[in-house]
Amino acid sequence: MPKPLFLQHLYKDWLLHFSGFITWSVVSYLSLVNIALSGEFYLKLIGFFVFYICFAWIVFSQNNVSDLVKKVLLSIEIMTVLILISFDKYNIVAILSVLIATQLPQIFTRKQAILLMVLITSGHFAISYDGSLISTFFHVIIYFMLQIFGFSAIETIQREAKAKEELEAINQELLATRFMLKTSSQKQERLRISRDLHDVIGHQLTALSLNLEVAKHKVSEEFKPLLQDNLQLAKTLLTDVRQVVKEMRDEEQFDLISSVENLISQLPNCHLTVCSSPEVHSFQLKQQLMFCLQEGISNALRHGKANQFTIECKKIDNCLELVLSDNGTGISTQDIVSFGSGITGMKERLAEFSGQVELITHKDGCALNIKVEDCYD
Repeated sequence: MPKPLFLQHLYKDWLLHFSGFITWSVVSYLSLVNIALSGEFYLKLIGFFVFYICFAWIVFSQNNVSDLVKKVLLSIEIMTVLILISFDKYNIVAILSVLIATQLPQIFTRKQAILLMVLITSGHFAISYDGSLISTFFHVIIYFMLQIFGFSAIETIQREAKAKEELEAINQELLATRFMLKTSSQKQERLRISRDLHDVIGHQLTALSLNLEVAKHKVSEEFKPLLQDNLQLAKTLLTDVRQVVKEMRDEEQFDLISSVENLISQLPNCHLTVCSSPEVHSFQLKQQLMFCLQEGISNALRHGKANQFTIECKKIDNCLELVLSDNGTGISTQDIVSFGSGITGMKERLAEFSGQVELITHKDGCALNIKVEDCYD
């Protein structure tokens, strides 16, 4: 599913972006209002527009532009502001450096950002120095503190937003894990009960029927009708027990896609699209595929912040290919080890079915590709 370019984050942070636009507009107006239409006016006008285009490009694009492009745009902003400061007669253009500071948290670490703000302030000091060291220092340090304030405010907002996203992902993963444990416990309990019915009660009823059959031939004629009735009752009870065991085991032949849909339905704000459904007759294979899909969904929630999933299946000869796609952020460097361990576990689960597992990352998310041979009994 394609991601919106910028509408979502603009809607959430509209006041922040609007205040930045108003700040740029006021600074531009005050810098140009008393200048006659001349070469200086048009050059300054171009400089202000170049600054805002770069600023808006970074702000509007959010995460849809590479860090390299953002750094190039930011460099243009810094050079433009320093050039405008050198022609500034009213000492107000430096306020634009605060707008630059608000963009640093999404591109640089804290140390890198502070170093860059120090360099901007040093350039501002060198340009503004008029022979009075103390006066220039206090003039420049005010804007430096404003940069620190703007940077810290945006960094705090982004840190809180990231913490909220991580908390939501952990909550979704816990819900998924709880559902998996609940489902697994129910299946194990049903299997245990069916085995107990078959192995204990079933065998004892069989023995009882045999004993009644033997006793029927050894008692007098007057007791034979009673034994015959008891024998028939025991056989009927044995048939009923076997029917219950059969029904309980038939319940274990679950539908793979229905189970995945049930899992996704337990997760808030998550949606599953089924393009095609696999036909798997082997109960053991369905169990292992379900475990693999559960782990794939769990990893997509934890590492990729995904909330949209798609299942697609196709069969070529005796090979079943199952693809679970998501709209997550892809695999980062720190996630590679975790994903590698998960993929290894999936391969081990599907080894007896000649299974192959591959995780593919792309710009719209990730795709877990599972191939299994001889999937039909």
